[in-house]
Amino acid sequence: MLVALVAGGCGSAAPNSGPTTSSPITASSSATITTSTTSTTSAPTTSTTVGLTPANGPETVLSPIGLNVRKGPSRSAAVVGTAAQGTVLQVLGRTSVGGGWYKVQGETVTGWISADRSLSAPGRFGSYTPPSNAFSVLFPAGWTVAGSPRSGVTFKAPTSPEKVVITTAPSLTKLPSVRQGAGVSQNSSQQVVACGVTAYLSTYTTATPDKFLADVALRLDPHHALGMKANLTSLSQLPTVLEFVNSVSFPFPECIGGPTTTTTTTATHGKPQIKAHARGTTTTG
Repeated sequence: MLVALVAGGCGSAAPNSGPTTSSPITASSSATITTSTTSTTSAPTTSTTVGLTPANGPETVLSPIGLNVRKGPSRSAAVVGTAAQGTVLQVLGRTSVGGGWYKVQGETVTGWISADRSLSAPGRFGSYTPPSNAFSVLFPAGWTVAGSPRSGVTFKAPTSPEKVVITTAPSLTKLPSVRQGAGVSQNSSQQVVACGVTAYLSTYTTATPDKFLADVALRLDPHHALGMKANLTSLSQLPTVLEFVNSVSFPFPECIGGPTTTTTTTATHGKPQIKAHARGTTTTG
């Protein structure tokens, strides 16, 4: 699947907004959770004795503002910790109670997170922020990254033609868009919210076998826009595009919590790991 995401650029570039290198960027494997120190005496206690469906594997937090880890599978359960964007949690099981919840384990906390696909996704992800800090985004583990925001940052899958390109521009009209030429027709449109900004993600069919298109354009303010464009080998791969949409962050008031920042730590066995931390104190879930 070929995915191209395009992010609308921001007026003048920051002094350090030169092109990024084309070397691969490794995926994040952090699993840190901040333990809650806020009093929860007023929150109802929810029993964690529920029927669990077997489930396992890593789950990565996509939400730019982080995700609450709760004592039980309910939004009324006490918050026992918060997981920042990019945190990798190990799934212990899931339940359909209350709209769906995962029981997860972090480095220091075991609890429950919402199974809402807009908040987290299975697998591990890398974190990317260009030198200009125009945006930040998570991408599937194993993908490589090259380019710059103005010319296009390309995220490429390791074993398929699928790729994602994020480009910046000063307005919606300057964003690359799907040209509905011969054989191209709109297939569907759905509303999406990218870090507080609402837009429509549209998909298109083409005359070429196994080639589908998708795009979304976000107006951040009068001088900044963020757009996403995708080429897919199947419309069933659209969730990959939505993972980019759900994790993208940008340094404007519209983006609650602001962009993520990263700090490098040393994990066990001496392997460097990237831990992502979202700005702001508000979390979801």
